[in-house]
Amino acid sequence: MNTQPLLTSFPTSSGTHSNNSIIIPNGTRQIVIPMSQLVCMEGSGNYAYIYTSDGRRYLVSKTLKSYADILDKTVFLRVHKSWIINLAFLQDYCEDDRSLRLQGGREIAISRRRIREVCPVLRRAA
Repeated sequence: MNTQPLLTSFPTSSGTHSNNSIIIPNGTRQIVIPMSQLVCMEGSGNYAYIYTSDGRRYLVSKTLKSYADILDKTVFLRVHKSWIINLAFLQDYCEDDRSLRLQGGREIAISRRRIREVCPVLRRAA
């Protein structure tokens, strides 16, 4: 069985295609997660946890880098070697503390090595 993360592409009203869902394996089934519901991803070695807006958490056997390579970089931002966030769920951030908070209260640290590239993007998103 193919367990690669997949992006699905559906025609929009204008006839163009946009990647608006991700398909992940879950046992013998495939779960379709709309990008609009993907809050953040946490890397843990060769695995990643996917957190959705309905409070669910999925464990997948893919690295965070494999997802970083396929996600829309205008919507998703790698803020730490272990975290990718959906900018639509950004609530606030603090440059001094190098931290951010997502809707729902999850707090995530911004890595020192990424702070210079991350903060300008966070300023535009906030």
